[in-house]
Amino acid sequence: MATVRTLEALGVAVRVPRIGESGRAPLSQGMIASASACANRVHEGLAEHVEAGRSIVVIEPSDLAVFEREYDRLLPGSAARRLGRATASPFDLIADRIRSDGIPDALTRGDGRRVAYHPHCQGRTVGVDGPTIEVLDRLGYDVRPTTVECCGMAGSFGYKRAYYELSVSVGRSFRDDVEETDADVVAAGGVSCRDQLEHVASVDVRHPVELVAPSGSDGDAATNRPVRP
Repeated sequence: MATVRTLEALGVAVRVPRIGESGRAPLSQGMIASASACANRVHEGLAEHVEAGRSIVVIEPSDLAVFEREYDRLLPGSAARRLGRATASPFDLIADRIRSDGIPDALTRGDGRRVAYHPHCQGRTVGVDGPTIEVLDRLGYDVRPTTVECCGMAGSFGYKRAYYELSVSVGRSFRDDVEETDADVVAAGGVSCRDQLEHVASVDVRHPVELVAPSGSDGDAATNRPVRP
């Protein structure tokens, strides 16, 4: 909902399609048939938007990575290429609009607040961290990226009993790295990263888009304001 509020504040018309999950979870476990079924359902639900030239905004970095890098193995080649070219992170669109139109008053300013920002490992592979840092910086946040490569979750790895202690051990290094930034707020793009840090450090971790979204309840996201597609 924070993504919807932010994009609408930038004049972007937003539709939220009713489609299932991307297939990333079964793919990570080698369940190729299940992942292919998910990919085909996603493609069927998004094909009309791709053909209409709309951007497909994918909030979770691991899902964005599977759209751009794995669907060519799960969908017919042309379908995968068209869908991959249409996908973007929220911050890809936010950065583009701010560069072209400036910063609207509705977006939340950082006023110098220090942000410990953890770039998701899958987000790094598709270039999410650059636009995210750019937008936070332009809105007045003092961005302090973490230096650890992984939070220790590695998708579903950290949820498994056999790997829990190893995952938490890596997570503690992640916690120490965040604490060294002396940040006022902690942000991470991936849900597993946020879960891990909240688990090992008992801190509130936000998605970066929540830091820039216009203030207001989530119920205010859908409005009848004039927007451009």
